[in-house]
Amino acid sequence: MGKTSLRQCMKLALETGRIILESGGATNRVELMIHKVCSGLGYPDCESFVTPTGIFLTISDGEEEMSTSIKRIDQRRMDLGKITEISRVVNCLYSGDCNEMTGGLTKHEYFAGELKRIISDKPYPMWLTNISGAATSGFFCLLFGGSWSEFGIAFVMGFLVSASLKYISRLPVNNFLLNALAAALIVIISKVMDIYVPFIRLDYIIIGGIMILVPGLQIVNAIRDTMSGDLVAGTARGMEAIIITIGIVAGSGAMLKLWELWS
Repeated sequence: MGKTSLRQCMKLALETGRIILESGGATNRVELMIHKVCSGLGYPDCESFVTPTGIFLTISDGEEEMSTSIKRIDQRRMDLGKITEISRVVNCLYSGDCNEMTGGLTKHEYFAGELKRIISDKPYPMWLTNISGAATSGFFCLLFGGSWSEFGIAFVMGFLVSASLKYISRLPVNNFLLNALAAALIVIISKVMDIYVPFIRLDYIIIGGIMILVPGLQIVNAIRDTMSGDLVAGTARGMEAIIITIGIVAGSGAMLKLWELWS
């Protein structure tokens, strides 16, 4: 098999890091996977520095040639299945187990094909994600003390909010406004339900809906990055989680006050 060029290794390593980072992976995992890709393709002499918004990578062939590149990360979403799949392929490349599965292709051709397959994999269908969001909202309502009737209302609200988030996320707004709008929508739906369904406690229903928006993954990654020594990434992710939380509070609080004034 032909040796992978430095440029090909750089491209594949950056693409691997981009997929993991955009899918919600921690920065230390991104750096580890990049190192494994470079080592598996024959370039163990590499250094990477990853932040939540960018990847800086330098690769050397151990002699005279050296290449440095930067990859900007503009969007992030949660897709833990994609992280698991690409980690499996990278570990296969690093350990050499993929040599028997290349089918006559070079290492970089096989790995590039696997990356394209992972990128092209379709996410879960919208109806399934909407039902999952509805179930999350409903069961959190029960967890905080709601009744089964309130569970049903929270379930419907969670479904409507999950479906609406698909369209709200397409708007040219930042995470603060996005979560503020979603939280305001939760309050509106809950208040409208209160008009038609008597004797319900809105606090449990609103809390159940807001749990869909809570930045749990960002908080976990911030703690993981900080504990692993990535202080810049940990601080950045922690601030992102705080901003999202403030957006949720601002959107729900403002809508509750406006509804009170209107009524």
